[in-house]
Parts: sequence; C-alpha cells; structure tokens
Amino acid sequence: MNRRERVAVLTGLVAATALAGAILLWPLELRHSAPFGFRLTFDRERGIAVRGGFVTATYDDFHRVDLDLRAYNRRASYDLTVHVRPDEPGASDVRTVTIGHAAERIWHVKSTFSAPFVTVRFPPISDSAGRRYYVWVEPGPRNRNDVVALWSIKSYSRATGRVALGALLADPPGDWAARLLRGGIAATLVLLVAVFGWLMAAVVALAFPATRPVGDGNAPPEGVR
Repeated sequence: MNRRERVAVLTGLVAATALAGAILLWPLELRHSAPFGFRLTFDRERGIAVRGGFVTATYDDFHRVDLDLRAYNRRASYDLTVHVRPDEPGASDVRTVTIGHAAERIWHVKSTFSAPFVTVRFPPISDSAGRRYYVWVEPGPRNRNDVVALWSIKSYSRATGRVALGALLADPPGDWAARLLRGGIAATLVLLVAVFGWLMAAVVALAFPATRPVGDGNAPPEGVR
C-alpha cells in the first residue's frame, strides 16, 4: 500500500468515525411518546377543555412543553404562569415559567395552516424518565376573569442521538415486524457511515497526487527536451 492509498484509507476511517460520533453525540430534542404526538386535555366528563393535563416523560432531562392555548377575549393581553408538577401525592411544582401573549397569538380559532402551539422551555428535569407530570396554566392577576384553556400538550426531553437510537433499537414488545423495522434502521445507519467513509476516501485518493515510480520507462530520451 503506497502513501496515497494509506492517506485515503486513514481519511475514510476518520470521516466515518466522525460521522458516527456526530450521530451518537449530537444534542437533540426528543418528543415523548403520546397518541398522535400530543396529549389532549379535554375533560370528557364535563365536555370542556381545561387549563391542565398530564404528560409522561419518555426520557430524562424533560425540558420543554408545547402548549395549545386558546383565548376568548380578543382585547386582553395574557400573563400566564406554566406549572410543572410530578403526579404524586403532595408533590409541589418542580418548574414554573412565566409567559405573556397577546390574544391574537393564542386565539381559540386557528386557521388550517397556523402553528397552534406555544413553546415553553425550562431547566431540564434530570430524573424524569418514566414519570408522569401535571402541566397546568395559571392566569395572572389581570386575567382572572378572562377565559383561557389548554387544549393539548406536547412534551420533550433534551438528549443525544445515542439515547434516541438506543430507545429505537431496544427490544420492542411488539411483533416481528417492529423488530424487523428496527433492524433495518440500524443496518441503514451502519451503511450510511460506511458509505460516507468510502466516499471521503475516494475523494482524497482522487485529489492526492500519484507518485511516479523511479525508472518507470516514461522519461524522455537523453538529450530530448
């Protein structure tokens, strides 16, 4: 193996390792498992939307909720406090965040292509995986008489690609089709890393100047210039 080939192979290995590291260590926001991707807060017994609902954190470092807030007084400006509390007897709030929005931003009538959710971030809750939390919205003093409802909630954790991939490839409780799907995803990721490394090696091999062996017979005859 000559120098050019060694450099190409080394570059390919480094590139593949860097890509694998980026996939595994890149920080992500992972949405918690929920039907349709969000939790409805609709009170079926009373037939109304309420100001709070439950979410279950799939991962540690629960740090974000997206709230589908609905306001009904167009002239009001809403000062709200978002509370996050473990669903345990006697538990107190672990996070509170104050937000403010004009009525137009959270108006109860949403157009088809509008973004209904308001994003609220807070310091990550480190031991949140598998725990259930009650998320509720409290109106500020000037909104005590204004109606505001929480129609649905999406919740997220901050994690790395390694955590997401590990959860995806964990032995599923479902049938063989789910196992086959996870195996296919894993194989695709491995193939992607391998192909990326091969491509980088090929690029370097093409760009690196080839060395001409001494005495290869292609030198011009003596005296010819």
